[in-house]
Amino acid sequence: MKIAIFGMGLIGASLGRAILKYTDYEVYGFDIDENTLRRADELRAHTRAIRDCDYNSVDMAIFALCPDAAIDMFNKVCPLLKDGAIVADTCGNKRAITDEMSRLRERFPSLCFVGVHPMAGREYSGIEYSSADLFKGAYFIVTPVTRDGVRLKTVENLFLSIGAAGTEYCSAQRHDEMIAYTSQLAHVVSSCYVQNPLSALHAGYSAGSFADLTRVARLDPDMWTQLFLQNKDNLLSCIDDLQGRLSAIKDALSREDAQEIRAFLAKGAECKEAADKAAEERKNERC
Repeated sequence: MKIAIFGMGLIGASLGRAILKYTDYEVYGFDIDENTLRRADELRAHTRAIRDCDYNSVDMAIFALCPDAAIDMFNKVCPLLKDGAIVADTCGNKRAITDEMSRLRERFPSLCFVGVHPMAGREYSGIEYSSADLFKGAYFIVTPVTRDGVRLKTVENLFLSIGAAGTEYCSAQRHDEMIAYTSQLAHVVSSCYVQNPLSALHAGYSAGSFADLTRVARLDPDMWTQLFLQNKDNLLSCIDDLQGRLSAIKDALSREDAQEIRAFLAKGAECKEAADKAAEERKNERC
């Protein structure tokens, strides 16, 4: 199989390195930065850079770009692909992506369009932080636009071959609702927390809690601004919920209501235990 990857940053380069390490597929890389493409050669993140003559032989095109850039590249690349090719992405929002894929499906009905979001990453971006093992044990969320069981199985098998733990199929709406909570809200909280002036003085006073809570504040502001705005309805709902809980604990502290504070904290501990139990049960169901 011949796979083209558009965008050789952290995710795109890691995909390329994983595919070349764990399969016998060819990988054609594309990036607007020539230095990144040269680094992709050195890291074996692609077989080689894509050429104009390659497009009509590509079996799968993966767009590892910010959502706006991915949508722009869809429209440039799809007309060049052969009948039957698979078009996938790795973006952190799905409604905007799958809406565009649905429009393109009307123009290119022979192509298979599928939204994908790998649940893997690092706090650092760029090809230098890529790894062939980034996706080991990770789940890939799949939001199909084209309902083609054979080609969807091809996508799923690719992820499994590079170490994924499995795939989670859902609608784009469900994806964006869940990701607003599990990912985007966490980045909002981390960014707010680390902006306290005391963060600059944490050395000697911090341990795992500080590190865990501030890790994802080291982000790409441009990309995350896009993600937040495209998913603002779900993210605003999550922020409202969090603000309500913060107000509750703030009021209890102001009133020195030890009983309410303890009940608040006990409920949090119970919710964490329940969440972990549900995750473990879901994992066992998959096995």
